[in-house]
Amino acid sequence: MDASTRAIPLMGILYGLSKSYGKIYCFPSQKKILELLKTRFKIKISIATINRWLRVIEEAGYVKRTRRIRRDKKIGMVFQSTLYTITWKGYRLLVNCGMAAWNEVKRVAERVREKVTRPRPKKAKKTPGVSDYFLPGSGLLEEVSKKPT
Repeated sequence: MDASTRAIPLMGILYGLSKSYGKIYCFPSQKKILELLKTRFKIKISIATINRWLRVIEEAGYVKRTRRIRRDKKIGMVFQSTLYTITWKGYRLLVNCGMAAWNEVKRVAERVREKVTRPRPKKAKKTPGVSDYFLPGSGLLEEVSKKPT
């Protein structure tokens, strides 16, 4: 089974979860992914197979996975659910499969365009004025205020 065949049901689940919360990412547990594959696509597989499929679609460039780990003083490292972000290639696959993901692609593109084209605030250039030369402690003020002897 090639990557795109494995990607279609997984991508459908990840897209549905991210769309339902209005985000461009989601973080379902492996058990939740198994449950959704079973109920939505009638696919019954093991957690090891899910991990293999996720690795294949990540290597193919459809999804970007980010492991979320936090540290606890007593326990040590605590693993949390992985963060999944669908890439442009993944959205193209969804659109080619007939999923109505085109509106999501446009929304993400608008967000990216806003970030890229947002004008940066200009920093005001500080030009030294007369008052800058006569600051207390600079010595110039004391020299000017001395009376010539």
